[in-house]
Amino acid sequence: MQFNKIQVGDYKFDILMKRIIYILLMCYTFVACDKRENLPVSLSIDTEKPSYKVGDTVRFKINGNPDQLVFWSGEENHRYQYRDRTRAQSDVIQLSFATNRRYGSDVQQPGSLRLLATQHFNGVYDPASITPSDWVDITEAFNLSPLQSNDVTYAPSGTVNILSLQQAGLTVDVQKPIYFAFKYTGTTGSTQPRWWINAFNINTIAGDGQVLTVSGIKEAGWKFVKVLPTSPITWIFGTDNILKYAGGAAAVGSNQVWAITVGLDLTAVNPDRGVALKNMATRMDSHTHIYSQPGTYTATFVASNANIYGEDSTVKEITVNVTE
Repeated sequence: MQFNKIQVGDYKFDILMKRIIYILLMCYTFVACDKRENLPVSLSIDTEKPSYKVGDTVRFKINGNPDQLVFWSGEENHRYQYRDRTRAQSDVIQLSFATNRRYGSDVQQPGSLRLLATQHFNGVYDPASITPSDWVDITEAFNLSPLQSNDVTYAPSGTVNILSLQQAGLTVDVQKPIYFAFKYTGTTGSTQPRWWINAFNINTIAGDGQVLTVSGIKEAGWKFVKVLPTSPITWIFGTDNILKYAGGAAAVGSNQVWAITVGLDLTAVNPDRGVALKNMATRMDSHTHIYSQPGTYTATFVASNANIYGEDSTVKEITVNVTE
């Protein structure tokens, strides 16, 4: 019986030791994992030539294999140094748009499309909130489309500095939102013109000459108000990003409908953007880019490794000289 007790005891001791060894191995594994660190980023960038001509293919040779790689060409709106810039002050804030007009005549339907602006609108898009005296007609500072024979010919409005329209009666405080409106007026009894608008761009010109986007036609956030409540037709803005007013035949009732932007902040600009080239699932040994304008560009590559154990990043810049 004593011998059997020793066997039982040895058996229990053996099981206990195996459990201890297993636990120690697990602890070692966890400690090893905890000590695992993200590998430092290794990256170098070279070009094949010291200079290029406009239209040449610039090949950047990439040495290293980071998990993520983002490219900034150094061109306008793609400069690494301006990646966090969201506001800009300038004395030049430009507005331009493009229109296509079909049908009707100015003699029978004069002034069917007008462009107005205000900083006094209360932001409520209903007829009661449209006070004509609060709005300044700035149409004469721009060019509108003559009668067109097709749907694809758009007349550019010209580019106008919004801050230089005091003679038109518009004095702008850039610290306040500004609203723009296309006012359509049509009178029953003759063909009411059709108007399409496929561009509406507001840009700030920075001190270094860079063109910074404040708003495009889509970002303007158009809302429509039938100031003449009986207007049978209204503006539409569809997925084609064209602001459209259909006009109407002679028998169509009179119309007065406004397409009004949201309140636009003239100091807000889009930050410059880089282009993501790769992620950890891909490998890249080179990247090509074509510069369309002469100049000296600072191309920037931002490389990073990141996972649950840590992260590391590096920024590499290289000068690219582009001549005519």
